[in-house]
Amino acid sequence: MSQVEGLSVSRRDVLRHLALAVTGAGSGVFNLEAARVVHALAGEERQMGQYVPKILTPREFATVSRLAELIVPSDAGGGSGLEAGAPEFIDLLCSQNDSLADIYQQGVRWFDETMSQRVDTGFIEASLADQTELLDALVEAEEAGGGGEVESGVRFFDWVRRMTVDAYYTSPVGMADLGYQGNEVLSQFGVSEEARAFVTRRIEQM
Repeated sequence: MSQVEGLSVSRRDVLRHLALAVTGAGSGVFNLEAARVVHALAGEERQMGQYVPKILTPREFATVSRLAELIVPSDAGGGSGLEAGAPEFIDLLCSQNDSLADIYQQGVRWFDETMSQRVDTGFIEASLADQTELLDALVEAEEAGGGGEVESGVRFFDWVRRMTVDAYYTSPVGMADLGYQGNEVLSQFGVSEEARAFVTRRIEQM
């Protein structure tokens, strides 16, 4: 039995309901208290040692971790998406939602295949410059109103960006950062106005 399966009914139900809401018709409206449960579950496991991914493979988890660092960097005035526990937050939700897990598994595969075509290496092995160049290309394609050959990457990056920001601003690290004046955390990779509005709704719910 996994640690997720061994949770109390109430905590397991909160995790499952939140996970399903992410891809459901009502996605974008989950509350802070539910998100706190997810952070608490991940935090408890980190305190016992090292978090073990529940559904993402080690490579998938490492890729999500690197993306979390790039999307919410620690040099933005507060903690990073990695420090806020975004990868664990995402993995726990994916473990309770097969559709969400599929989005991340296919998305990571796209990042690796695309980076390999560009520089003959996987995404996490690529240099910071190459990683940033790929993310910038996705943002440019998004802002152009489409995606073309990178449409799959644009869709996945939108998912991981939104969920990383969700995880950040519902974590203890991110909530403390809400008081930081002049925070530029969302300017990385030209976050769209749509994504900014999404984050604003999250903050208002707090």
